[in-house]
Amino acid sequence: MSDKPLIPVYLDLVPCHGCGACAEVAPDLFGMDQSVERPFLKADEGPENEVRQAIAYCPNDCITTDEE
Repeated sequence: MSDKPLIPVYLDLVPCHGCGACAEVAPDLFGMDQSVERPFLKADEGPENEVRQAIAYCPNDCITTDEE
């Protein structure tokens, strides 16, 4: 992670279809559990630019933050 301001990040797996975009664009924040083909959070907060990029790339709006 970086020394940039951190914001909270939340992951809702209900609408998730396991595309893995979040883990690709923000690997410090998201990992993929291959046994269930779903992402998981590695941290409760992250740099704003990484969180916002993951939100933008998620096709099912599974990622949110308190800042919205």
